[in-house]
Amino acid sequence: MYHVLVVDDEPMICMGVATVLMNAGIGIAEVFVANNGFEALDYIRLEKIDLIITDIQMDLMSGIELIETIFTENPMVPIIVLSAHGEFEYAQKALRFGVKEYIVKPVVPAELVRAVHTFLTERDTQRRSISEATFHQKFVFEDMASNRNHILNELVSEGVAEEEVDEVFAYLGCRFEGPFYCMLAIELNLSKAGLFKTDIRSFRDRNLLRYAALNVVEETLSRWDSLVFYSGSHTLAVVLQFTEDEMASPTQLNEQTMIAQLLHNNLLKFIHLHNVIGISRVREGIPAWVSLYKEANEAIRWSGVHSDHNVFYIGDFGKHEELPSTGGIPITKQILEDNNSFIHSAIQYIDGNYRQKGLKLQEIAESICLSPNYLSYLFKKIAGMNLWDYVTKLRMEEAKRLLLTTDMRRYEISDEIGYESPEHFSKIFKKHFGVNPSEIKS
Repeated sequence: MYHVLVVDDEPMICMGVATVLMNAGIGIAEVFVANNGFEALDYIRLEKIDLIITDIQMDLMSGIELIETIFTENPMVPIIVLSAHGEFEYAQKALRFGVKEYIVKPVVPAELVRAVHTFLTERDTQRRSISEATFHQKFVFEDMASNRNHILNELVSEGVAEEEVDEVFAYLGCRFEGPFYCMLAIELNLSKAGLFKTDIRSFRDRNLLRYAALNVVEETLSRWDSLVFYSGSHTLAVVLQFTEDEMASPTQLNEQTMIAQLLHNNLLKFIHLHNVIGISRVREGIPAWVSLYKEANEAIRWSGVHSDHNVFYIGDFGKHEELPSTGGIPITKQILEDNNSFIHSAIQYIDGNYRQKGLKLQEIAESICLSPNYLSYLFKKIAGMNLWDYVTKLRMEEAKRLLLTTDMRRYEISDEIGYESPEHFSKIFKKHFGVNPSEIKS
C-alpha cells in the first residue's frame, strides 16, 4: 500500500485530489495533506512517502523551492506538479529537479489517476530492458583499448592543451561547452551481481556486467549534459558540465551528490551491482579534467574509513591532514575527532536554530562546510539518530515545556517552535508523544 503527499495552499484542492486518489482503487493507503511547503517537509522527513503531488505557486514557500529542498534531502521520491502555470520556464526547472510529470490545472481526474498509478507501480515493477537483454545476448568482446576510451583516458590522466581541444573533440564527435566541469569516478564490485546475484568468475560475465553498468549510467544521466566512459577494468568515469547560470544556483553541489546517489541506487536496483562513487569539485575548463579525475578517485578511497557509505564528495575530506592512499585510509584518532567535531558543530547550529520555520538540511550543512549527503550520514552514525528526528525532538520537548510552564496558546507555541499551522503542530505532537497538546497537562 502506498502513501501520497498532496501539497497546495488551497485546502479544497488538496481535499479534492485526496478524495479522487483514495477512491481510485490503486492501492493508496493514506493521502497526507500539506497546505504549505513547511508542512510538506515535515511529512517528508517523518513519514514514508511514495509520491508527492505539489502546486508551484504557493505562499511562504514556492513549489519550486520545495522541489529543490526535496531534491537535496530525498531525491528518490517521485514528484508530480499540478499548476496553473504552464510557462516553459516553470516546467523546465521542475523537470530539471526530477519532477516526473507537469500537469496544468484544471486537472482531469482520470489523467491524475493515470499519472499517479504509473509512477507508484513503476517503483515496484520497473526493470530496464538492458539488464536481461545484456545478460542473455551473444558475447561480443569489447575492445578496452578502443580509440574513444583511449583518448578520454588520456584527457583525464595526462590532460590536453587548450589549442588542441577543438581538434580532439571533433575527432570524438562531441563537444562540451561547459565552461564548468565536475567528474565522478564509479568503482564497480564485479565479483557478484546480475539478476540472480551470482558470483562473477568469467571474463565474459565481467565484460557483460561492465557493459550493463555503462548502459545504466548513461540512461540515468539522459537529462544531464554528460560524458561516460570506461576508466579501468573496474571503474567508470563521468564528466558533468555546468553553465554559468547553473553554477549560480544554491543547490549546485546538491545536484552533483544527488546525481551520484541516483547512479548508485540505479546500479543496485537494475543489475544488483554494488558500487562506490567519488565526486570531484567543480572547476573551469577542459584542461582541469586531470585534477578533477584525481579528486574523484581520492574521494572513493575514503570508503576505507566509511565502509557503510557509498557516495563521497572530496570537499568533505580536505580538512584532514592524512592523504588517501591506495591501501585505504586508517581510522586515526584525528579523523574520529574531526568527525565528532563536525557533528558537535551541527548540533550547536540546530540547537540555536531549530525554531526557524523551514529549516533546511543545506543551511545546516553549509554552517559546518560539509555536503548535505555526508552530514546526514555522519550525523546518524555519530549521534545515533536521524538529523530530522533530532530537530523534531527538540521542537516537541520545547512545546511540552511551554505547555506545562506557561499560559501560551496552541497557535503561539506552534509559531514559537517553527510550525506555520497549529493543526499541523498538533498532528506532529500527537505522533511524538501519543497525546494531543490539550491532554498534556491532564
